[in-house]
Formats: sequence, C-alpha cells, structure tokens
Amino acid sequence: MARLVVTGTPGVGKTTIALELSRIYGAALIKLDELITPTLKWDPELQTYIITNEDYARRLIMERLSSIHSQYIIDTIAVNLIDPSLVDWCIVLRLEPTQLMRRLIARGWPYCKIVENVLAEVVGSSLTMAINTFGEDKIIEVDTTNKDVESIVKYIVDKLREGRPIIGVVDWLNTVDTEFLVNLSKEIDNCITR
Repeated sequence: MARLVVTGTPGVGKTTIALELSRIYGAALIKLDELITPTLKWDPELQTYIITNEDYARRLIMERLSSIHSQYIIDTIAVNLIDPSLVDWCIVLRLEPTQLMRRLIARGWPYCKIVENVLAEVVGSSLTMAINTFGEDKIIEVDTTNKDVESIVKYIVDKLREGRPIIGVVDWLNTVDTEFLVNLSKEIDNCITR
C-alpha cells in the first residue's frame, strides 16, 4: 500500500511528481491546499495564504484521509498538518537553488517570494519540517536537479521498493556559490525593509 506525501519548496515539481506517482500506483491524488481551502486566507503583505484555523485544517485532513481505504498521494508543503500515522513515506523533492530561482522567475512570481523560497530551499526547510513531522525513518529525499520526470519517478519507486529512508542527498550551503548566497541574503533584507 502506498500512502505518500510529496513535499518540497514551491517550484521543485511536487504536483508533477505527485500526479505521476498517483497514476503509477492507481492512488487518489490529494492536493492539500484544495482540501483545506475553508481555512485559508490571503495575506497581501506576506503574499501567501495563511491558515486561519490549524485545528480545523487538521480535522479536514484527518477526515478525508481516513475515508480513503486504499492508496493516496498527498501534494503539499504543509506536512506539519498531517497525522504521521496516516503516511507511509514522505518524499522531499529538492532542486538546486539557482535553477529554482529561474523556474520561479519564469512563473512570474513576485521577486520577494522568489527570494524567500530560494532561501528556504538553500537551508532545507522542507526537509527539516518533514523530519520533524514524520521522523527520519519515513523520509526519502530526492535531488531533482537536471532530471526529467521519468527518471525522478523511477528513482522514487525504486527507493520505495527498497524500503529504506534516504536523507542527506543535498547540502546546498556547501555547493552553491557564496556570492549567490550573499546576494540572496541582501535581497531578503531589502524585501523585509520594504
């Protein structure tokens, strides 16, 4: 049985990979943001949706996942809202930060949101949140950099078959150009002071 969460920084390919995994496993695809829409409110200052009632959001998720008596794939960044007992594996997608920046720019994201999300990828905030929620023994970290959907999905399916967690695949702080990181830091400071 596959009860999977696919997570990562916005722009790393969660939805594409989750959709393909749901097709392969014949599993229901759950887009968590759609499920918890009644608890979301747009914050124009933060340029993002905020959850107005986490308890209600958790209840909506619990009710929906408990009603599915087969496999499901959850597409989300909000892994902290999911009861760990309802998940077999959490797939954390990672993408080299300069590539992520180019992808988010191409999508027309506001510049400060781009900087915020690229910094989140650099420090591995999605991986940390996944570990804190599900524990290291349920995590498969995947570097998607320069890989096509087919090879990423094959890697995930192979690792799920092996049944061993994988953490520590990437460390962007040691591989990304220092000047790029310094510039990001300056940019986030500019965004905060605006």
